[in-house]
Amino acid sequence: MLVDREPDLVTSAETVRILRVFCFGLLLRLALVIVFQSSGVEQTLKLTRDGFMYDQTGKQIAEHYRTGGDTDWPARVTGFLDHLYEYFVGITYYLIDDSMLAVRVINSLCGSLVILITWRMARYVSDADTAFRCGVWACIFPTLVYYSCLPVRDAQSALGMSLVFFGMTAITSAGKPLHMMSLPLGLCLTAGYRAYMASALVVLIPAAWLATLLFSWSRKNPQLACRNILVAVLAVGAIGPAAVAELSSTRKAERATDVNRWNKVRRKLNSGSGAVYEKDAVPSLGRSAIETTQSVSIGLYFFFVSVNPTEMSSIRQWIALPEVLIVLYMIPKLFRGGGGRRVMRHHRFEFLSVLLVVGAITLAYASVTTNAGPLMRWRLQVVNVYIVVAAIGFAQSYSCGSREQDETSNHDRSPDAELLSEVVA
Repeated sequence: MLVDREPDLVTSAETVRILRVFCFGLLLRLALVIVFQSSGVEQTLKLTRDGFMYDQTGKQIAEHYRTGGDTDWPARVTGFLDHLYEYFVGITYYLIDDSMLAVRVINSLCGSLVILITWRMARYVSDADTAFRCGVWACIFPTLVYYSCLPVRDAQSALGMSLVFFGMTAITSAGKPLHMMSLPLGLCLTAGYRAYMASALVVLIPAAWLATLLFSWSRKNPQLACRNILVAVLAVGAIGPAAVAELSSTRKAERATDVNRWNKVRRKLNSGSGAVYEKDAVPSLGRSAIETTQSVSIGLYFFFVSVNPTEMSSIRQWIALPEVLIVLYMIPKLFRGGGGRRVMRHHRFEFLSVLLVVGAITLAYASVTTNAGPLMRWRLQVVNVYIVVAAIGFAQSYSCGSREQDETSNHDRSPDAELLSEVVA
C-alpha cells in the first residue's frame, strides 16, 4: 500500500548525469539538423511535405507583420487554436529573416527537453537507475530524434503532451508546485498544436483521476486525493468552457462522435506508401463487432510496430525499421511493467490516471487511422509514458522498496562520491 510521503530526493549527481544525456541528445539532434539543412535530403527522399507548407505559411505571416498588415494573411491560419506552430514559424521568420535553420534548432531544443521531462516524471514513481534509463531511451528513441530535426510541429506537440503527463504525475505524487504547473502549460500548448487533443484531455484527465480514486483509495493519501479533485475542477473550470466553445463553433464535437465520418477519414487516410489496407478493403467501424475488432486490432499493431514486413516499398518504411526493432524489444517490458502489475502494485495511485489517459488516446488513434505514417507521428505524443512503463518492466526484480532504498542511499552517499563511482564504472 502506498503511503503519503515526501517526493523522492534528487541528488546533484543524478542531475549532472541526466544533464550529460540531455547535452548528448541535443548535440545529436543539432548534428542531424545540419545534415538535413545542408543536404536537401527531405526534398530528395520526400521525407515530409508539412515542413514546406509551414515554411510558406510562416513567410506569409512574417511578411504580413513586416508590411504592417498590407500583405494578405494566410487563409488557413484562423487563430491560435490548432495554428500555434504557424505563428511560431512566422514570428521566428520575422525576427530572424526566414530562417528555417532557426526553426529546426528550436525544435531540436524542444525535442531534447522531452528527455528531462521523461526522466523527472519517471523519478517520481521509480528509483534513480530506472529514471535514468528512461532519460537515455528518450534521448535515442529514433522518431523522437528524427522529428526533432524536421521543421514540423511534432517535436513541440510531443513536448506539450509530455508536460501534461509530467504535471499529472507530479500532482498525484505530491510533487513540487512548479512541476504541477506543467499540466496547465502542457494543455495550453496542446490546444495550440492539436485542439482536438486538448479538448479530449479536459474530459479524460478528470475522468482518469476519478477512476484512480475509486481503484486506489487509501486512508493514507486523502491529501493527494483532495488535491487531484481540486486541480481537476480548476482545469475543467478554466479550460473546459473555451474548449466546449471551440468544439461547438467548429462542429468538432459532432464530428468526433460521428462514426460515418470516422469511416470516411479511414478510407481517405488509406493511401500512399503507409497505407494499411488494400484500396477497397478498409473495414468499417461500427458495422459489425468483427469488423470493429479487426480495425482496432490492426490499428494497435501499426500504432506500435509501424510497418508491414511484407510490403517494404518505401524508403521511409526502411528508415523506420530500426525503431520497429526497438519497439519489439520494449513490448515485453511494457507487459511486465504494466500488464505484469508492477505499476498497478507499486504506483497505482501515482501513475494509473496517466496510463488511463494514454490508453484512451492510443485506442482512439488506432481506431481512426489507416496509415502507418501518421501513427508514427501521433505515437510521439504518448511514447514517453510507454518508455517509463517499459523501463519499470526492464528490471529483473522490482519493488517499491527499491525506491525507498534509493532515498536512503541518497542521504548516506555524497553527490561527489556517487558521481565518481559512476565515472570510474
